[in-house]
Order: sequence, then C-alpha cells, then structure tokens
Amino acid sequence: MRDEILEICAETLRGEGLAAATGAALLEDGTLAAAAAALLRDCRPMPVIVALIADLEAVAKK
Repeated sequence: MRDEILEICAETLRGEGLAAATGAALLEDGTLAAAAAALLRDCRPMPVIVALIADLEAVAKK
C-alpha cells in the first residue's frame, strides 16, 4: 500500500507541474518529499500515511 500511495502522490505532483516526481524521487529529493508530505497531511491519519509522512519529512530535512 505504501508504494501505491507514493505513486498516487507522484502522479498528483506531476499534474501540478513537477515533472520529475516519481515514487522513488519522492524518497530522495527534499523538495518533492516536502510537497508529497504536504499532500498527505490532508489525508486521514491512517498509520501507513503517518509513517510515510515521517519518512518524507526526514528526506526533506536532508
């Protein structure tokens, strides 16, 4: 489920003009990670979402 959520975020970000957004890129690029974490904050706080936000925020801080 985690990978699917990453891909959904990447697709959304590409739709917003961030052409480099892929599931893998979200876990490597701080700017993309921050954008994806912001998207996820609007979701219900499911455990998988909360854990993914934490991972993305850690990448964004690098």
